[in-house]
Amino acid sequence: ISRTQEESGISRIQEESGISRMGKDAPPGEGYLPVVPGTNISPETIVAQAKARGCASISCTYTEPTVYFELALDIAVNARENGLYNIFVTNGFMSRKALKMAAPFLDAANVDLKAFTDGFYKKWCNARLGPVMDNLVLMKSLGILVEVTTLIIPGLNDSPRDLGEMARFIVKELGEETPWHLSRFHPCYQMTDRNATPISTLQDASAMGRDAGLRYVYTGNVPGLNSENTFCHHCGKLLIQRHSYTIKNHMTPEGACPQCGTELYGIFHAPEKK
Repeated sequence: ISRTQEESGISRIQEESGISRMGKDAPPGEGYLPVVPGTNISPETIVAQAKARGCASISCTYTEPTVYFELALDIAVNARENGLYNIFVTNGFMSRKALKMAAPFLDAANVDLKAFTDGFYKKWCNARLGPVMDNLVLMKSLGILVEVTTLIIPGLNDSPRDLGEMARFIVKELGEETPWHLSRFHPCYQMTDRNATPISTLQDASAMGRDAGLRYVYTGNVPGLNSENTFCHHCGKLLIQRHSYTIKNHMTPEGACPQCGTELYGIFHAPEKK
């Protein structure tokens, strides 16, 4: 749509809702919605800035990539032409058509598998579990490196039975090499009615993942735990040491264990230009 049409639509919505466009026409505290200013930027500029800063990849994250799919796809195409990797951090709730359009340019995806019951998805996400599971399997079949993340929320998705079933699904349908990230919930924004996830819950879920056969199970939002690190699944040697955002790499340049030579699941070579 044109800018004029866009502004007209925004103005109409503002008039009907009583919300100021920039959030400045109503006194603070009277329920107006402040607008976060953005910056117009082209896919070419984003890729050029990434290369200038020595980045190896571009990750579309925080805002769901399919919300701005046209931009995300243009970035991915341009990034691949310039020798950069592309990553989506996504909720996985997208059409198969969109996923297949992005797949030729998408190297990796970290997918939120938020729970393992359809009831959770319907109540808390206004979505469904099935399409997310199907897209995880489709991503894997399309050659995308897949990682799974689950934010464990006390009383909502922390059932040992559900977490165990989720771990077994990952092993069976995605492979034992698939990393599973278990993140700690902290009360914030619109969910302050429960406490942070007990560390023992994360540790128990991590053990379930390993017992199911997963090679790489991590805990997140709890800096300092040994489960932040990556170990060789064959000999147990420490390969990647992490503390929050600090990383020490002990692998060979080819992405293998220096002690036994076992290859680590991941991407450790320059992307092919397409």
